[in-house]
Amino acid sequence: MMPLRDRDLTALLLGAGSSLFLPTPYWGLGAALLLPVARYCRPIPLLAGLIGLLLGAINGVLWHEARLPEACIRQEQTVIGRIATLPRWQQLMADQWQVSAEMDRVVIVEPHCQGPRRLLIRQYLTATERHKAMRYGTTVSGRVQLKPLPSQWNPGSFPDQARFASRALDASGSVKGEWRLLEEGSPLHQFRSRRLAAWSERVGEGWVILRALLLGDTRGIDHDRWRDFRHLGVVHILIISGLHIGLLAAMCQLMLGLPRRFFTFPGERGRGRAISVAVLGITGAYALLVGATLPVTRAYLMLAMTQVPSILGWSTRGHRALLLALVAMVLWNPRVLLGASFWLSASATWLLVSGLRGSRGIFGLVTLQMQMVLFMTPLTLFWFGEASLLGVATNLVLVPLVTMVMVPLGLIGLVLSEFIPALAEGLWWICRIIWESLLPALSFVLSYFRAIGVIQSGLSWMGFSMGVLALGLWARYPRCAVALLLGAALSAVQLNEAREGVTLTLLDVGQGLALIVRSGDRALLYDTGDGRPDQLTQADKVLLPYFRLHGIDALDALIVSHGDRDHSGGLDVIKQQIPIGRHLGFAGEPCRNGERWGWNEVEFLILNGTGQDEVSRNDQSCALLISTAETRVLVLGDMSSLKEKELVRFWREALAATHLVVAHHGSRFSTSYALLKWARPDWALISAGFANAFGHPHDEVLMRLAQAGEAVVLNTATDGAIVLRLDRGSGVKPTRQRTRWSPYWLTLP
Repeated sequence: MMPLRDRDLTALLLGAGSSLFLPTPYWGLGAALLLPVARYCRPIPLLAGLIGLLLGAINGVLWHEARLPEACIRQEQTVIGRIATLPRWQQLMADQWQVSAEMDRVVIVEPHCQGPRRLLIRQYLTATERHKAMRYGTTVSGRVQLKPLPSQWNPGSFPDQARFASRALDASGSVKGEWRLLEEGSPLHQFRSRRLAAWSERVGEGWVILRALLLGDTRGIDHDRWRDFRHLGVVHILIISGLHIGLLAAMCQLMLGLPRRFFTFPGERGRGRAISVAVLGITGAYALLVGATLPVTRAYLMLAMTQVPSILGWSTRGHRALLLALVAMVLWNPRVLLGASFWLSASATWLLVSGLRGSRGIFGLVTLQMQMVLFMTPLTLFWFGEASLLGVATNLVLVPLVTMVMVPLGLIGLVLSEFIPALAEGLWWICRIIWESLLPALSFVLSYFRAIGVIQSGLSWMGFSMGVLALGLWARYPRCAVALLLGAALSAVQLNEAREGVTLTLLDVGQGLALIVRSGDRALLYDTGDGRPDQLTQADKVLLPYFRLHGIDALDALIVSHGDRDHSGGLDVIKQQIPIGRHLGFAGEPCRNGERWGWNEVEFLILNGTGQDEVSRNDQSCALLISTAETRVLVLGDMSSLKEKELVRFWREALAATHLVVAHHGSRFSTSYALLKWARPDWALISAGFANAFGHPHDEVLMRLAQAGEAVVLNTATDGAIVLRLDRGSGVKPTRQRTRWSPYWLTLP
């Protein structure tokens, strides 16, 4: 039997990963028919690739069968499961809170809805009901309204379904009524909960960071602070993953290796097998303590693959052990490749174990940081649209202090907290003082160097692929790796060439609205999608990545139709991040009926409303008509049927449109026969969330559209973002983000 070489393992990995591009996983089962041919020809990498494709396809079929059945969407079912993550609290209103967590080991009692094994659970409580909230680690039962996971997909940003699939989430649900407690958490769960409860009462960022560093609780770090940590390039220090698991393993090896200076364990023969077993046991217990999240589990698997050969008496190189770990993870669940954390942790570990090129001492440490920042930049640009060069300096200070002082002292404090609490408190006090003494220096760096130290740009698939290939080749072929990095950098450069034509993009912002019109180098944004203060908004998630992808560095015009949150929630983010020439509607100058202006081939006409009325917000939506020589797009905001009739009486023939952006996301109280009689659209575009709570678009609206003409209905909920080329005539079919050829994990129930 021939041993597997690195290229064979790589082929196995690529084969499993390629299954993610299949429109249906069942197609990949056909690889079984090619296995005898490949075995006869004896090209081992080809055979390994086909086996990987087959195993990935089988995994995809199992995942496909575990999805929430369409008949169970928004149905209440009895669910049993364990609360697997720390519940997150979000205040919706003065007296209402949303609590969310992930639930695993899920059992749905009703047979016809069985399938999902891990759920994203939300619970809505008033201030007086906070004691009824779900608790970490407990096994509970209750009635849950089952829902599909968010499924937004837009140019410039990775689809929601990729993020959830990489975390092995199958569906979501809202709790109806109260939980019934079936089982308390394990002693480790209870210990973690007690410690977090005690620390949550303490004020200061030092305690917030300790909760993140030692127990994996990042709930105290708000959106703005995460942005600061990203710009400083230190997020990897605060998220428990490979760095913390590796540090704990090194500490265990050092401490357990001291007795071996004086004696050996029976049967060891000097190989340290007992120490390797102990290291795996201790780090495994710590992984369970911090919740065994996906990054922690992945890091532990990587560690196990480096220790198991030692336990079995094998001799293997570090990069081979890591490659085996990566193959095992991808074969177990190919969809881990869809998550940013997998690529970041695997790439950083690969650089370390395959040998970074540099000298020892202080110069070598600086070189190490520069290489890490350089090779990780393409990955962070692709996944997050930004990368930090400040990490070269900040990590030189923070990594030694955090990993060599704060984490060891903090972990020792955790061990002693049940026996010598006074000593544990002293160790934690030292950790807190160290961090808080660094805050002035970190604030100084952000104040003076953020503008020049943070790169904000999108990166294409080609640039990402070149960056990953450069990582793999760096140890053996540094010149090729540098050339690939230069190619990735060039692919990220936005060329300031004149853009031709007029393009309208109706973005998929869930239950909300945002559309962008581009004419040459000019851009107009109509509405900004949903968002809450101090939370991730649709502007952060969708609009800014779209701007980066298309090189939009300023808006010539911004129209916010009215003040409802699903239309104006991203306004503050847009105003902070991008210059605006003219702002009309909500929070700007009032829209004026009949106002008209044009850019080259496109003309804009305001038809209704000021956008600023607080009494009848929907009916005072700024309505807009966008016209070219052959195409007319009518956008009505949240206007009701009654207001549409007033519009018809005034504008009549002027409302004729080739494309209608359906009012109020398809509400039954909009899109009247009176409007459709005069508009007569060829295409009806709806911006709504998939399986939303309002039932948009309503069946009555779809019926009215069908009876009024032959308008083709497109919905961002199922089609993703919709792109129109307005300069090519009304007969040109809009481009949809989601098609029948989209990968299987992007399909909807």
